[in-house]
Amino acid sequence: MINVRELQEVVSLMNESGIQKLHIEHEGTKVVIDKAGIPLEDTAVTEVKTEAVKAAAAEQEPQDSMSVNAPENNEKQILSPMVGTFYAKPEADADLFVQVGQTIERKDVVCVIEAMKLFNEVDAGMEGEVLEILVKDGDVVEFGQPLFTVKTY
Repeated sequence: MINVRELQEVVSLMNESGIQKLHIEHEGTKVVIDKAGIPLEDTAVTEVKTEAVKAAAAEQEPQDSMSVNAPENNEKQILSPMVGTFYAKPEADADLFVQVGQTIERKDVVCVIEAMKLFNEVDAGMEGEVLEILVKDGDVVEFGQPLFTVKTY
């Protein structure tokens, strides 16, 4: 069986390298990672199709890889697409990418995550108002960890 953590690392490497599709076979387990079929709202995260990942996702809430829906109030969370260090601003002396109360568009950069000395911009992937920034500048974040809460339009 393939370890879920190892798959997450493979997804991070794919995001950094620009690879769109990858097939892996290991001890009878087949995994296909394909970024091409992701809807626009989910561009920051690669969908990983495997029984191990589906089982792990079933145990964890939420199951949506990009955002968590709270249907009663249109709140979603922007999740980390990779393991790395979260940066809320492009440089130490610069302004934050986004602030609480700010309106964001789908393609707006909301943060940068550093992984293996590479800085990866994270797009909002949705339109709305930033309600909460859930991590601090310089924090280490995990794959799928909530970064922002957004009230969507």
